[in-house]
Amino acid sequence: MRKNLTEKGFTLVELAIVMVIIGLMIGAVLKGQAMIDDAKQKRMLTDLQGISAAYFMYYDRYSAIPGDDITSHGWSGVSVGGGNGYIGGNNNTDGQEGHEAWQSLRYVGLLSGDPAATGAAHVPNHPYGGKFYLGNMNFGNDIGTKNRIQITGIPGSVAETIDIKLDDGIYSTGTVQASDSYISTDNEIVNVYYAL
Repeated sequence: MRKNLTEKGFTLVELAIVMVIIGLMIGAVLKGQAMIDDAKQKRMLTDLQGISAAYFMYYDRYSAIPGDDITSHGWSGVSVGGGNGYIGGNNNTDGQEGHEAWQSLRYVGLLSGDPAATGAAHVPNHPYGGKFYLGNMNFGNDIGTKNRIQITGIPGSVAETIDIKLDDGIYSTGTVQASDSYISTDNEIVNVYYAL
């Protein structure tokens, strides 16, 4: 039997080169996705710290909690709060302290956005598609009731990273808490509460 030497095919070296190129391409795509995820986490943490800084700068300037402030300061459409030291009410409803807090922070230039916006449109979004809300909650016996920033709808792994960077890394204790365990499932979506 004679072999036909005119038949062409890929050599093992050529196949190995193609496999290496495919591997490099997959690695680049995965690295790019990891960079995007890292940028989202950093932006969310920066936004959270920015809102916290705005809250405390308002307090330093006016000796009152934004939204709970009993003085209107002449800002159009901003209702005065109850003055009890806590941000109460709904963030999406005009006249509620949660809503008025965002307006107040924008009127004084501590946060960007239109201070005259109404309803849910004025509540800031975060990179994962959820929202930041202001309010209060009881953080437990050691901390008690505090004003808080709530971050809705973020992956559990991201919530855990925030908790580790800003607190103790345990979802049910400290000044950063979550609505559920960070590792219940791979795709767990939780809300995070950050004490102010």
